[in-house]
Amino acid sequence: MNLYNNLSLKLMIGVLVLSTIGLTLPAALSAGKIIKEIRITGLTHTKKYIVARELLSKTGRPFSRETMKQDRQRLMGLGIFSDVTIAALEQEDGIILTVTVKEISPFLPIAGFKIDDENGFALKAGVKSLSLFGRGIFFSASATFGEASSYGFKIRNPWFAGKRMSYEIELFHRIRNNDLDDFKEAGNELFLTLSSLVGKRTRLGVRFSFQYIQSDTPGKTLSADNRDNVPSLGFFIGYDSRDLKWNPHSGRWNEIEILRSGLFGLLDSSFWRLNLDLRYYIPVAPRHTLALFSLTTLTSGTVGKEIAPWQDFSIGGTNSIRGWELGSRTGKNQLLSTAEYRYQLMKPKAFRFLGFRLPIGLQIAAFADFGSAWNQRDEFNKNFIKGFGLGLRFITPTTGMARLDFGFGQDGFSVRIHLGSYEKPVMQRQRVR
Repeated sequence: MNLYNNLSLKLMIGVLVLSTIGLTLPAALSAGKIIKEIRITGLTHTKKYIVARELLSKTGRPFSRETMKQDRQRLMGLGIFSDVTIAALEQEDGIILTVTVKEISPFLPIAGFKIDDENGFALKAGVKSLSLFGRGIFFSASATFGEASSYGFKIRNPWFAGKRMSYEIELFHRIRNNDLDDFKEAGNELFLTLSSLVGKRTRLGVRFSFQYIQSDTPGKTLSADNRDNVPSLGFFIGYDSRDLKWNPHSGRWNEIEILRSGLFGLLDSSFWRLNLDLRYYIPVAPRHTLALFSLTTLTSGTVGKEIAPWQDFSIGGTNSIRGWELGSRTGKNQLLSTAEYRYQLMKPKAFRFLGFRLPIGLQIAAFADFGSAWNQRDEFNKNFIKGFGLGLRFITPTTGMARLDFGFGQDGFSVRIHLGSYEKPVMQRQRVR
């Protein structure tokens, strides 16, 4: 009797876990039985082939529970569904899989305000699509008005040809007061990325960028006319095993990039740069995640000679070392590392607001940051700083994550409030300088 009870208990727990993660299985499915049909339901905007091409399960192939689990993870990883459920039904002549999705609204408004260390307060407005034309293409166009004004657009197609070849284009114009380098900056920047998947999780690609930076103050650019024109070309290899893109609970995202700024010695600026970006997500428990991030950037050349003053790094603040003000340390090289423990107060749930379907979740977090920015080797220890604190994480499809942090570090226990959009490792890589 005890053995029977133990087996029953284990079976009940197994069914409960599968239901929680969106998988539904009969009590006994014949291992290796052929999938005879795959049904996809719940689509109103997204094209059916966008879902079908992500499925590792195929008609005519043997059924596998592990493959079905991977299918759900891949579909949720697209970032265009608030939930995905996969059910398996066994019949005499095979298995029928039913994939049911809940779509996020195809177009989302961008409205509100933006506060960051580099640009201060600004109003922001625009529109975003997580699946443009129902084809899984990300698109956003927005403008900000305030202490820094900018406008631009971004488009990303994760699979436009071949074996998951992708492209990303970003173009924007910005006018701001560069308080760190003490000049008014006007800039136009273009970023192009082309990459392809190798195997299941490794991606190889190339990045090209062109930056035009104009200064109202002499000596802030490398060119004598106060206008720097800087093309750059880089190559990267990355690995991505995250379970979700905009709220990871497990897996890792790693990338190494080598780029050349000032191609062939033409135009302004001339240096090599290495970026090593490591992100790990460790599932401690169903609602608990330990997130570890580290970004190392090494640059050749000398600031003021091969490197323009606006091209070095300033650390401290929301997107680098919290608990410190922006510009606490500067240098052509940087090391930024973070340990963050997150607890999920509310799992992302779909809400309807003004006709839009938005999944929103909430987390609390405890964090510790440390790092340095330096030019010469002996400056590394001298410029090393650290901070720690507590924060809230609002999980949304428009930014992935909005952050409210209370940081300590500089000047004893004085608290600094940090507001940020997107996950910190994303923004510490993409921050203005």
